[in-house]
Amino acid sequence: MLGESYLRTRARIALYLSTAFLLLFMAIQNVRYGLYELFYVSAMLTPLMVIGAIYAWSRRSDLDAHRGHLGILVFMLLAIVWQLNQGQSTIAHWLYGVGLFSFLLLPLKEAFTFNSVTLVLSSLALTINDSFYNTIRFATSYTLLVGLAGMYAYLYHHKSRFLVEYSIKDATTGAYNLKHLDFTLKQEISRSETTHHPLSIIAMEIDFFDQQLEVHGPNLANELLSEFGRKLLQATRAGDSIYYAGDGRFFILLPVTPVEGLLVIAERLRRNVEDESWPVVDKVNVSVGCLTRAEGEIDDQVLIDRCLQALQKAQKSGRNKVILSKADTKATA
Repeated sequence: MLGESYLRTRARIALYLSTAFLLLFMAIQNVRYGLYELFYVSAMLTPLMVIGAIYAWSRRSDLDAHRGHLGILVFMLLAIVWQLNQGQSTIAHWLYGVGLFSFLLLPLKEAFTFNSVTLVLSSLALTINDSFYNTIRFATSYTLLVGLAGMYAYLYHHKSRFLVEYSIKDATTGAYNLKHLDFTLKQEISRSETTHHPLSIIAMEIDFFDQQLEVHGPNLANELLSEFGRKLLQATRAGDSIYYAGDGRFFILLPVTPVEGLLVIAERLRRNVEDESWPVVDKVNVSVGCLTRAEGEIDDQVLIDRCLQALQKAQKSGRNKVILSKADTKATA
């Protein structure tokens, strides 16, 4: 996810700076050929592109930051439409670049909306100040260009989403993987420490999973894991997240959940597994270790270790039970 943000930021900065250079070059050429109206527009938009590059860098960690980009695009659109109303019909060609620009700076829905508004405003301006034939020719070519760019952006967007999900999810269980657990747990700890809301963690492991793997083989064990992951996703709340660690072990993050609610949820999950009929093995049990983060506990690995220690206690004391790990008040004081 950080890599996606880094790549988008670099692309946006490069796009802004290259456009600034192009506009500066066009401003010089417009002066040479006496096109002073176009010179003023180019000179006005050049520093705006530099501001856009600075904005892209300042919001580099936020993939959803696009209001500033939308403001820049709207300003460019209004400047070009104003020139169209002044009779400068040749500036309509600049709108092709603005349309392509939008798909690199805005989310898909906003980009399509922006281009629809662009098409309407520019067509009206051309109809008033130019021939009907030129208006139709521009509207047709602009629609085709934006349609192709939009289709490519749509395909790229869905492919990117698929690759992101593939990199953070376990294919068998549908749960997130340990890499994403490390990333999410750090975020949740920081949020919990800032807001003073509780954060709870559950470590759950299918009892005697290794023996079941030896008896039934990996294919049938994967069938069990697939169904187990599906049922677990259905049984948890919308704000909770599930992670698969391998060997039949799962972690569940429960934001804004105090210890009382944690114990109720953990016991309910244990009973649901016990009462369910499962493929391949019919009946399985789980051992559960859980904890609620104490104020001042900010080390994610310490929390995971505590949770695993509680899980091991549950396994050593007979399995098929829930053990709560209590924070060391001396360590967190």
